[in-house]
Amino acid sequence: MKIDVSKNVSNFLKENEQVTAVLKGNSYTTSSNPAVRSIMGFVRIIATILGSPTSTSVVCTNQRLILETNQKMLWFFDSSSDIRAVSPRAIMQVGYSFQRSWIFFKNHYLTLVLSWSAGELILSKDGYNGVSNMLNASEELREKVN
Repeated sequence: MKIDVSKNVSNFLKENEQVTAVLKGNSYTTSSNPAVRSIMGFVRIIATILGSPTSTSVVCTNQRLILETNQKMLWFFDSSSDIRAVSPRAIMQVGYSFQRSWIFFKNHYLTLVLSWSAGELILSKDGYNGVSNMLNASEELREKVN
């Protein structure tokens, strides 16, 4: 079974590296500082209105985790792309978070804490199943190292 990844990530893969899971969504900060969270929320709203939304993909392979962040210009054109490879030892925590808003809307998040970051929340576009698949794949990757 072939799992779809972006052209940027597929060019970044090593020989014999196989993709085991992909989670697409939007990334948010997990900073405990309320001022930082408020500012970033405001920045996210303005960026979306102006046509430069940022999306994140987390790709788990049999060797590492790959984080891709893309920003659009005028909603369609690629403005920037940032790809980071994370070794299994750098994955400190992987978790799940759920939040319901306005009674009807359910948001499923992947919580990702890496050795160099305060943490990220990635809102899954595939709901609970997307987060669950990424949790299982990343835990298998971490177990290979330990």
